Amino acid sequence: MTKFISIFNNKGGVGKSTICWNLADALGRLEKKVLLVDFDPQCNLSIAMLGEKMFVDKLATENIPYGTTIRAFLQRFLQGTGGEEIFLYKGEHTSNNVDLIAGDFWLNVYADSLNVGADLLSGTTLSRYVALHRMVSEAKKKSNLDYDFVLIDLPPSFGSLVRAAFYSSNYYLVPCTSDNFSVYCVGLIGQMVPAFIRDWETGLNRFKESNPHFSDYDHLGRPVFAGWIFNGFDTARERRSQEEIQAGKAPKEKKMVRADSTMHNRISAAIEEDLVATLNKKIQHFIPVTNKNINNFRIGDIEDANVLIQNSLWLSVPLSQLNSHQQVASLQDRRQWAKNQLDQISLLDEKFLEIAMNVCDICT
Repeated sequence: MTKFISIFNNKGGVGKSTICWNLADALGRLEKKVLLVDFDPQCNLSIAMLGEKMFVDKLATENIPYGTTIRAFLQRFLQGTGGEEIFLYKGEHTSNNVDLIAGDFWLNVYADSLNVGADLLSGTTLSRYVALHRMVSEAKKKSNLDYDFVLIDLPPSFGSLVRAAFYSSNYYLVPCTSDNFSVYCVGLIGQMVPAFIRDWETGLNRFKESNPHFSDYDHLGRPVFAGWIFNGFDTARERRSQEEIQAGKAPKEKKMVRADSTMHNRISAAIEEDLVATLNKKIQHFIPVTNKNINNFRIGDIEDANVLIQNSLWLSVPLSQLNSHQQVASLQDRRQWAKNQLDQISLLDEKFLEIAMNVCDICT
């Protein structure tokens, strides 16, 4: 059964798109079939995976008014004109097991069409909020694949696009960075998700009053918190003593720097107290938090990739595959990676595979 996973944090700059793309690539290398859905009007995921030029070529033109992005399906679906189309793309350097439905700035129009009061709470047009499910069903038909995972990249807001993704999702992951805003936003997620679920239940109950035998929506609107990812922290080696240097002892292992370690612990506490505890208290009709035994729900940690991130985006190459490419010294020149950079690429490969394996474990 296909598992829908939203990658979300209300805070911007936590690496949602980068994690979504690299996690999909890692899952693909584990022989999982993955569909990426760029549900963010900024389209960072699509640009990263396809490259800017290829992505721009997919947008609407005078001759192709709907383009060949997510808009080609959603605009026709929204307007009820029929003829919804799905276009699937491969990244040149991303695992061949990964397909992408490219995003579009037009998603803002779709978001504006979703009215919580008139559409959701009244139950009259629940279908608008779960268009993702229909879209993925059509993608399965087109690809002739039963995807193992659908990963959804989302904007940093609590708007209707996030609601729509959560109503269609089985799970959601929360990337966090080392700052006070991540701590604050974890608490906001704990407050907003139960409110989302209450609104869905209200609409679904009203819909069922008029359509008691229609069961397609009964299993939706039950997203489970699957874990968080600590992203973008720094590490350093402890200084060796003079005696250790004279004895020729190897450099000590890297450790998270104190400031990031402190912030990691604060986020961990917020996850336990402001997210997990709140979800369990406020959502009673299903289990809203994974029951897998993962330490403090942290499914992975990703050290700051520094210049590797820019190279990954410039080259449209996942972080773990950069060692097969020369780094961009300028827009024209290339040069070899330094050993410490190759070590970091190898570490990133390990980390994303670890996250991918944890995702597989949680979703089974």
